[in-house]
Amino acid sequence: MRMVGERVTRDFDRTDDHVMPADFEPQAAVWMGWPKDQWYQDAELDTRPPIARIISTLAAHGIDVQLMCTDRSGEQDARRWLAANGFATGFRVKFVHIDQVDIWLRDYGPTFTRNGANQLQIARFRQNQWGYATASDPVSVAMSRVPDRVADHLGVEAVAAVDFVSEGGDRIVNGQGTMLVSRTVEGARNPGAAHTGLDRGYRQALGITNVIRLDSGPGVDLHSTWGPIPYRDAAGDTILLYGPQTTGGHLDELVRFAGPREIILAQATPEEAARDPLAALHYACSTAIARTLRQATDQRGNPFAVVQLPVPEVEYRALEPGEPMYQWLAELDYPADVPAFPHGSPIHVVKAASYANYLVTNGLVIAPEYGHAEKDDAVAATLEAAYPGRTVLQIDPSAINFAGGGIHCCTAEQPTGVAGHPKGGAIAP
Repeated sequence: MRMVGERVTRDFDRTDDHVMPADFEPQAAVWMGWPKDQWYQDAELDTRPPIARIISTLAAHGIDVQLMCTDRSGEQDARRWLAANGFATGFRVKFVHIDQVDIWLRDYGPTFTRNGANQLQIARFRQNQWGYATASDPVSVAMSRVPDRVADHLGVEAVAAVDFVSEGGDRIVNGQGTMLVSRTVEGARNPGAAHTGLDRGYRQALGITNVIRLDSGPGVDLHSTWGPIPYRDAAGDTILLYGPQTTGGHLDELVRFAGPREIILAQATPEEAARDPLAALHYACSTAIARTLRQATDQRGNPFAVVQLPVPEVEYRALEPGEPMYQWLAELDYPADVPAFPHGSPIHVVKAASYANYLVTNGLVIAPEYGHAEKDDAVAATLEAAYPGRTVLQIDPSAINFAGGGIHCCTAEQPTGVAGHPKGGAIAP
């Protein structure tokens, strides 16, 4: 056990009953990060509009937003942009001076746990930028520090430090000790690590007693370092699709808990698989997951009920040299057995779209819509039935998708509970 200022950092010595709540449980706030950089020059792919829509939707429905903006200058930039583009903040949006690093707070931001006395703690995992860097890289270190900064801000007295890499978008919990994780992602982030060691960390940091490992994989959540996937376009020509800083199989692209024993699974249909090669990969992956879930049980040995959610149509776009995303992809090290990166020539990036990448909060579900009316409507109906008493509102997250994530990835919920005494860092609106 180590003291950090007035806060305690614990390394696997917890003996209390802290458990990570499910996202369908009551929340005190939603944490987000204001975009610091953009991956594309095209205004249609600016991530600020969809981020602002999430913020304004939450605020309009009475949900507090803790918006990280690095410092006063970052706050002023965010305020100016929001005001100039017609997004009111109001008293529900709290600007917090913490370096957000990026917009993907779900993955490296605060992971809250709560005990029977309604006290909150925070867990912190190591980060390596989704496998694109090392854990010692300065950006990785900055990401790893975010939970501690949030703990300082809220006055949370203890942080459980976990000495392996884990990302929140790959941890799907039912709030009672069961967690779904991707075997694919876990193994890639922690090569050579035994499941028993990882499970011990999840148990002691998050109160997880029942880990269910699923095999995620390709679909549209490629890992960029895998190299491009051949794809036949509408004209019958073969093109190569690159993943835009995607994770390689985060489960929030595929599966979510709607209740302690109710699971939402995004699954392509056999007809979609027959006509589209990426849909075929998704179908194979989701079918295997469905088979595993039918055989799995919760922490008490009870079976799950699984409800199917549609998958979006595959979309991609050409990317010219000179774009930030192009340059980032061009500098990656690719395996020798994949096509060489065509430096100086256009490439294609695939949209990391998923209907399962939605946000659940108090009385509200913010879900994707992609302009395909039949699927969009089916998603809304499915989520309304799965989350009774909540309003389902849909926004187009395409700009976020082309940056490599979705609505769920950009948000991190803070459950209700006693966090301590807030410290400095928040600027009143």
